[in-house]
This record gives sequence, C-alpha cells and structure tokens, in this order.
Amino acid sequence: MPTLWTELAVAQCTQRPVDVVFLLDGSERIGEQNFHSAHHFVEEVARQLTLARSNSDNMNARIALLQYGSERDQDVVFPLTYNLTEISNALAQIKYLDSSSNIGSAIIHAINNIVLSPGDGQRLARRNAELSFVFITDGITGMKLGLGDRAAIFREKDYDSLSQPSFFDRFIRWIC
Repeated sequence: MPTLWTELAVAQCTQRPVDVVFLLDGSERIGEQNFHSAHHFVEEVARQLTLARSNSDNMNARIALLQYGSERDQDVVFPLTYNLTEISNALAQIKYLDSSSNIGSAIIHAINNIVLSPGDGQRLARRNAELSFVFITDGITGMKLGLGDRAAIFREKDYDSLSQPSFFDRFIRWIC
C-alpha cells in the first residue's frame, strides 16, 4: 500500500507547479548526524517529486535549499532548480554549520536570494507556482512557522523518522 500512495501523491504534482524552498537548520542543537539525515531527506524528496523539465517549464516541481545558522551563517546550497544532478552535487558538498540559529534572518535571506534575484530583485520563483517554505528544525524557533495551520506542521520523535515511508508519503502528499 505505501507504494500506491507514493505513486498517487507524486502523480498529483505532475500537472501542478510547485516551488519548494527548504530551510535546513544547521545549528549546534541539531547535531551533525541529524543534519545529514535531514539533507538526505531533501535529496529523497527531489528524487520522488516530478521535477520540472526546465526553468521555463510552468508545471511540476522545483526545489531550493538554504542552510541557516546565525544571522551571518546563511548558505544557499542550491537555488530553485529542476536539475537532479545539480541538487545531488550540491548536497554532496554541503558542510554542517554547527552555529547558533536565527530563523528570522534565514527567511529574509531565502526571500532575497532564492525567491527574488539578489542583484535586481526580480522574481525567481514562478508566478504560477505555489511557493512553499519547508523548515527542517528541532522546533525551537521563537516564531510561529505554521501560521496556525496544524496540518502544515510535521512533528517526529527524531530525525531518523524522516526516512520512514509513513512520514515520507505523508509529506509528499502535503507538498502535492
């Protein structure tokens, strides 16, 4: 049954444009092992979603990843892309920040460097796409991230749960 759900969930994304920006907490509270579990989760999401065929493709998914830490530690690991090779290569090079955590500056950095072009402020996210921000964190943020939408908050007992089929399928269905 989980395979069927995954196929159905992924199929729902094939004709719907979605731009997903992952914000990955690189703070010392996360720990390096959990950090690697989280970035493997991002790569698996990229492999399971039906990605766009080009930057001008008005359908399907594109994803981006920002690793955040302190106000000065913000790293766009990869911008909004459809290219699985680019995503995999960037994730293979990712370095754990092991710093403090400032989610407010991470949101601003993501908007100014992923959603918009840093040079001229032009929109890089597709106008017709649903834009989703996905925060992977220990939950200690000092901010309300779900905007009151309980269905948008996924709480798990540990980072290893990110690779469990039940969690993964539920997340993909939510994205799609």
